[in-house]
Formats: sequence, structure tokens, C-alpha cells
Amino acid sequence: MKMNANVCERLRPPVMKKTTIKDIAKELNISPSSVSRALSDEPGVSPSLRKEIVDAAERLNYIPNSSAKSLKTRKTQTVGLIVSDIRNPFFLDFMSGIETVLFPRGYKFIVCDIGEDFEKERVYIKWLLEHGVEGILSSPCGGEDGRDNSRLYREAVRRNIPVVFYDRILGGLDRISSVTLDNRQAILQGVLHLKENGHRKLGIVLHKKGIYTIEERRMGFLEACKMLAIEINADWIIENAVDEERASLSLESVLKSGRRPDAIISTNQFLNEVIVATVRRMGLKLPGDLSIVGFDDHSMNELIEPPLTTIRQPVKDIGRIAATIMLSEIDGTRGEKSKVVLKAELLQRKSVSKLT
Repeated sequence: MKMNANVCERLRPPVMKKTTIKDIAKELNISPSSVSRALSDEPGVSPSLRKEIVDAAERLNYIPNSSAKSLKTRKTQTVGLIVSDIRNPFFLDFMSGIETVLFPRGYKFIVCDIGEDFEKERVYIKWLLEHGVEGILSSPCGGEDGRDNSRLYREAVRRNIPVVFYDRILGGLDRISSVTLDNRQAILQGVLHLKENGHRKLGIVLHKKGIYTIEERRMGFLEACKMLAIEINADWIIENAVDEERASLSLESVLKSGRRPDAIISTNQFLNEVIVATVRRMGLKLPGDLSIVGFDDHSMNELIEPPLTTIRQPVKDIGRIAATIMLSEIDGTRGEKSKVVLKAELLQRKSVSKLT
């Protein structure tokens, strides 16, 4: 059944008029300039009148125009957050950490998920610079081909927009602060724990090649094995395990070989879960047939049977420190650039057997 235009007009919901400063002024019979000063926390308005104005603004559902405010103050109170892969549970804890610092100061953040894509990162950095963010928190993407977006990060610094790297860094950018983990020391803890429990045949599963954190964990594994006189078998170093299928097939091939490791070290939460699933599918026992030391400490690791021994990053601390540095650089209260390196912690559970 067709409705005529008049009926459609009557059925259309009414358009709610946006409350303006003039509406508040009219309500209180005062000048718009007084309302503007009160809502901007400027002097020249008595405490009692300021309270009246604020109460009226709330009653009338007044929402300030942030764009107009930004033009006036040249401050957007917005930070760009570049994450390398939003699917990684690391970033949920990281965002929780930065939010505890940014929100009380009135700052919000825009999340840009680059999905380990150099070109996507380039587009997002440009977009953030064009849209007037006051700072950028970034876990930058670096490919195994050596390409990165150093030039654009330098451009941000040239425009006096602070950049703080977290989790990862790019080489040659001394004018950018960073908050990272001592990844080599983290892996050393895992290797040392395995050796103390009698393990001498160790393997490691590494995520994408070229990523700063993964390369550091790889070097940490090699250095730890040399330092502790543990044989390094190149066949047990699984690299570029970027998706579930590749990681699982590579690990399965190693575990089916005539000479296999008696323990495996993971290098992120995604790989923790893939390793456990692969071992179970093959009918092997944890930790009877294979011991595992995971990396990152998602709640899932405690629910796995047996609960997974893991290397825990202080992720929320990384977030809090990075956000604190960012705000101090925005405020201009920090002179030297900060290079903060935090330590990991080994959480011993039940996925490592004791060999005689």
C-alpha cells in the first residue's frame, strides 16, 4: 500500500534541534559571551553564575563543538594510536594501560589497525597528521625487505607532533621516545628455565620475519643457547609462522622428524595456542612428550591443560609509561627523549617437565 507524502511527513520522527550557547544564554537571560566563558573555564564569571550555566547546559543536553574549540585553542586533546595487529591480545591490555593515563587528562585516542602492512601504516600516519592529533603512539611496521615509514615519523617530529614508539622501534630515530621490552633477556629466562629442568634439545617458533620484537627474540634464543652451551639445531628454529596453517604444518614437520626437540619456546600468544593445538592433534602429551614455554600471559594460558608456563610482558605498564611520556612531550615538560626498557617475568606453571 502506498502512502501519500502528507502521511509520510507526519510519520517522520521530529528532528531534534542541537542546543547552542545562544539557547543557554536565552534560557538564563544572560549574554552568550558569559556562557562561553563559563563553559571554557575562563575568568570573568562568578562561581554562582558558572554553576547556573553548567547546570543549564546539562539540563538542555548541550554538547560543545569540539572542532570549533580546537580551532580556538589549537588543541584537539586527541592522540593517534597505531597498532600492528588488533587481533593480538597484547593491544587490549596496552590500551587499558594508556586509557588510565589519557582519560583523566581529557585525552581520547583514535585506533588505527595497520595489520602488519607497511602501506596501510603510511596512509594512517598521513591521515593522523592531516587531522590534527596532538601526538602519535605507534607500534611501527618494519618489513623483512627493510622498508619502513621512518620518513613520515620524522615529518611528525618536524611538525612538533610527539611520537612515542611502544613494543617496537625503528632504527635511526633518536629523536623519538620509546617504551619496549628487553626481549633478549625475556627469552633467556625461558631457555634458562628449560635447562634447569634438564632440557637440552630446544626449538623456537617465531612470528613474522623483520619485526623488531621477533628478531630480538630470535637473537635472544641464539645468544642464550650459546651462553648455556645448548646445541643449536637450525631445523628446530621455525621462522615466519605468520598464520595458523603455516605455523602448525611447520611444527608438525619438526615433531614428526626422527630427531625432534624435547621443548619448544613460543614468541607470542597466537603461537602459544597454535603450538598446544598442534601437539594435541598429533596425540602427543604435554609436558610428557614435549615441554612448552609460552610468551605473553593471556588468561587462556591458565585454562589450558596443563596450565602454560609463560614469559609475561608488563603490557599495562608499557601502556601507562608510553602515555605518560606522550603527555609530558605534548606539555613541553620533557627535554631529553626517553628510551625505557622493561623486564619480563617468567610465570612457572605446569607445561615444563623435569628431565633426569
